[in-house]
Amino acid sequence: MNNTVFVTRKILDLLQVRNTKSHIEDTILSHPDHTSLLAVSDALNTYSLKNLSAKIDKTRLPELPLPCIVQVKKEESPVFWVLNRCMEDSVSFYDDSNTLKHESKESFLKKWTGICLLVDKTETISEPGIDKKLSSIRLAQSLSALLLLLLIIWVSNTLFNSDITAKPENIVYTLVYTLLKVGGLLVGAALLWFEVDQYNPKLQALCSGGKKVDCHAVLNSKHARLFNGSLSLGVLGLSYFFATFLYLPIQEFSMSSLAILTFFSFSTFPILLISAYYQGMIIGQWCKFCIGIQVILITEIILGHAAGFYENPIVLQTLPVLGILLIVPILLWKFVKPLLDKERETNLYKRGFKKIKNNPKVLSSLLAASRKIETAPNGLGISLKRNTAEYDIIKVCNPYCGPCATAHPHLEELVNRGKINLQILFTASTNHVDNRAKPVRHLLAINDQGNELRTQQALDNWYSAPKKDYNAFALKYPLNGELAQQDAKIEAMYGWCKKEKIAHTPTLFINGYELPMEYYNAKDLKEILG
Repeated sequence: MNNTVFVTRKILDLLQVRNTKSHIEDTILSHPDHTSLLAVSDALNTYSLKNLSAKIDKTRLPELPLPCIVQVKKEESPVFWVLNRCMEDSVSFYDDSNTLKHESKESFLKKWTGICLLVDKTETISEPGIDKKLSSIRLAQSLSALLLLLLIIWVSNTLFNSDITAKPENIVYTLVYTLLKVGGLLVGAALLWFEVDQYNPKLQALCSGGKKVDCHAVLNSKHARLFNGSLSLGVLGLSYFFATFLYLPIQEFSMSSLAILTFFSFSTFPILLISAYYQGMIIGQWCKFCIGIQVILITEIILGHAAGFYENPIVLQTLPVLGILLIVPILLWKFVKPLLDKERETNLYKRGFKKIKNNPKVLSSLLAASRKIETAPNGLGISLKRNTAEYDIIKVCNPYCGPCATAHPHLEELVNRGKINLQILFTASTNHVDNRAKPVRHLLAINDQGNELRTQQALDNWYSAPKKDYNAFALKYPLNGELAQQDAKIEAMYGWCKKEKIAHTPTLFINGYELPMEYYNAKDLKEILG
């Protein structure tokens, strides 16, 4: 699953095509055959990237346009690599673990199945809505960076203007002590990340490291949770480091705050022993994150003792502040974690639903159960045909219908890809009170001129206009007496619509069967048929 997501993003990056991980994951993981080269090809199609899957004679390896995706044999099952360079005696590629590797051509050819996906970069490459997505990402990154900068300034100013500056060695000890708190915060955050996304490849890489290292076994065990499983050690760890880190600048790095936190560090020593006992003796596995927390706590204890922080007088009136800081992260996590779990489940259900919905076999079954047109609309309306088309689609629409306008670009894209023949019929009548007749006459008259490109442009201009203004449209596409010749065609379409009992627009027919619009729309067809 991750292999197809990775190779798609990697080849887009190598081709310098802007992309977002979320779009790639949604496109591929919702594909009916998400582990296949077809899923990668369909994902690249959403970027308007021309691509072709083929089986090539291995002797023609130097002729392949690079970068490209290749299928290689592996013990479990074939995987995909991104071939980056092909030299005289060697090749370089990104393997399924996202590592750039160099290998002799002879060794590579033994693994390569000959199957590859060739990609050609075009001028119209774009991820749908990429600018808006990247703007949102950049805003979040900028705000995060600003928040971090302000936090650093605040902590630094407070530290170097506190009473510990009287002794230079105290500054060093306190600075190191503060950095340990930051390190603990990062490890604590990783523990919480693990709770909501434990199968993330990055976390998997961090957790691996031998037969006795298994974060899953430790963190998912009953020993890693308190109060009947309602409180994890991960949130306790983050709460500890969050509270003790912020307590220092809030108390202006006073000697009293350092003394209190040193005793707090000393109190964690029994917990360290218990954690080591359970990992080593009871569970028989070790967690890298837990070991990281243990190392930081032990270092804290040693540093606090070496610096003599515990010898300073303690102001007990500040303890409630520390207590509040300890409770806040736990309460926040109680609210945030269900939201994160719900979002993850929603994504899983959404992708699972789309996987079923986007399956051509499911669509075929639903079409077979829907009504079939009784009379073929031969010669009616506007037809856009392609020699390579696999499907014939009839679109019955109203020129002033909003959903019809929304459906048009998706269907036109399928026509331009050569996937469908499209026949456009209109529900207008020749009745003088029917305002639909004017634009329909004009579009039919333009189509009669025999210039398909001009017809497509006219359709695009009409449907893409935010306000449907016939007079402005007529000025853009001037005609002479052709309009008077269209009434018979409009009457024929109107009669066909009445006979077929067209009740709403748009109504779509695929190979003669009505598309169930309660389940599908034109955008769905672009993903299924495209």
